[in-house]
Amino acid sequence: MKNSLITMFIALFLLPQTSSIKKCPIECTCDLDITGRYSAICERGNMKIIPIKDFDEEINVIIIRKPKHTLTIGPIFQSLKQLEILRIIESNVPTVGMHSFWGVPSLRLLDLSRNNISTVSEDNFKGQQNLLELNLSKNKLDQIPSGTFKYLTDLHTLNLADNSLSDLETKVFQMLTKLKILDLSRNPLEDLQPDIFKDIIDLKVLKCRGCRLQNINPQVYNLLNQLTDLDLGNNQFKYLDKDEFKDLKHLRRLHLDNNQLSVVVDFIFQRQRNLLYLDLSRNRLAKISGRAFNNLFNLTYLDISYNKLSALELDYMCHLPKLQTLNISGNVQLNLLDIRPVFQNMTELRSLSIADIASMPLGIFVPLSNLLMLNISGTHLNNETIQILNPLAKLKELDLSRNQLTGFEEDFAIKLLNIDDVKFEQNPFVCDVCHVGAIFNRIHMMKWQSSPECFLPEVFRGKPINRLTQDKLEFCYETFVDEGHDAASTSGHYSILDEGRISIIAFMALAIFILVLLIMIVTIALCIRQRSNYNAAQQQTEDGKEAIRNNEKSIEESLIANNEISYKIALQDRVNVFLKDSPS
Repeated sequence: MKNSLITMFIALFLLPQTSSIKKCPIECTCDLDITGRYSAICERGNMKIIPIKDFDEEINVIIIRKPKHTLTIGPIFQSLKQLEILRIIESNVPTVGMHSFWGVPSLRLLDLSRNNISTVSEDNFKGQQNLLELNLSKNKLDQIPSGTFKYLTDLHTLNLADNSLSDLETKVFQMLTKLKILDLSRNPLEDLQPDIFKDIIDLKVLKCRGCRLQNINPQVYNLLNQLTDLDLGNNQFKYLDKDEFKDLKHLRRLHLDNNQLSVVVDFIFQRQRNLLYLDLSRNRLAKISGRAFNNLFNLTYLDISYNKLSALELDYMCHLPKLQTLNISGNVQLNLLDIRPVFQNMTELRSLSIADIASMPLGIFVPLSNLLMLNISGTHLNNETIQILNPLAKLKELDLSRNQLTGFEEDFAIKLLNIDDVKFEQNPFVCDVCHVGAIFNRIHMMKWQSSPECFLPEVFRGKPINRLTQDKLEFCYETFVDEGHDAASTSGHYSILDEGRISIIAFMALAIFILVLLIMIVTIALCIRQRSNYNAAQQQTEDGKEAIRNNEKSIEESLIANNEISYKIALQDRVNVFLKDSPS
């Protein structure tokens, strides 16, 4: 009886274990994913064929990826009736294959990105009327025939980015009436013909970054008037008319970064009341008209960084009452002296990037006491000017990278340690007690993702402060000698930027020296040339005089030979008579 109970217990214990064992190819790792689907990830070996018979028939997800694979695809998936997701990426697949996915109606996502596929046709996707997402990005497609996707009637997302498409057929999106997201980025299209969008008028997201576009036919916007997200970044737009986006009343996100725009005209966003996100960074903007942002009452994110703006005007910023994130970095000509009224108007601002600007006036952040995130990297801050941060008591993230900080005062160190994350990359910190002791003694309070790194002394260079030990930390260094030049003492600052200025001054001095030397050489050359001309003239005069003397002598000899000498008339007068009477 006892043995029977033990046997029954063992059988009950093993039963679920045995039923959970599933087939898995040796090239793969099989397990349940976070959503509870049975998945196989195949990254081992150099596959030439997909070991389809070694997969369990109940497999839900197959992911095959490895650059050393050389796979071909054919109609081999019919036995996997529960397959929902198939990703075959970075596997050197040359072609999709005819009817490859026929008989797998459960497939919802097909990812064939990062392969060598150069052609596709309508036979590639037959039987996939339930497919929701297709990714063919980063392949070698240079054309897509009309009707290629006509069997994908439920398709929601199509990614064709990073191919070589220079033109799109009129019916390329035929039957894709449910398409909501289309990515054509980084294809050399240069132009978008309105007719290609007639079959996808319910599109919500259009991405066409880096497509060499200089303008867009207004009929495209008229057809795609349901767009909520438009990405036209990294193109060649030089000017946008005030009616450019008049048909896009539902737009919520607009990317126009990395173009060649020089001005934002009045009322260009007049009909974009729902716009939340606007990126105008890395253009050539020198002017934003006073009413350019009219009606953007709901905008929460604005990026106008790395342009040529000289001022941030209240005229247009006052129309953004809900702005939470602002990036004005890299506008090197920006005058920050009069910016406080603009900041006072931004009561909802929580994130500000103001990096790569020469200097910031005292009190600039007084109106922004509710700021949570601040980026002031590359702004020449040092141990004295860092006090401009005092009004910002609620900061959670702070970027102080690429500045001139050498250490921390006691009170300021305590404030920094209350911030969740602070970035300090490329600051010339002096690792001794005088400069970093305030932080070093409170290492246990540090919440930052990375610790400040030492620049001096050289023996500690690149070493994070939290890896130093008390016995190695000197109290106060008087002088540093660093690679052939004196570094700052404890009361001064060692500045990488100052070293750059010295290099610039040295270069300018060398240029001036060369210029002076060239002027001297040219002056000497002109003097030599003038002297040569003078000598030549003198020689010519002497030659003329010699010729006259020779002529006189010849005449005199001639007269003597003819016995015509008269002592009553001077010889010079006779010569003059002779020259007058002689034939010319």
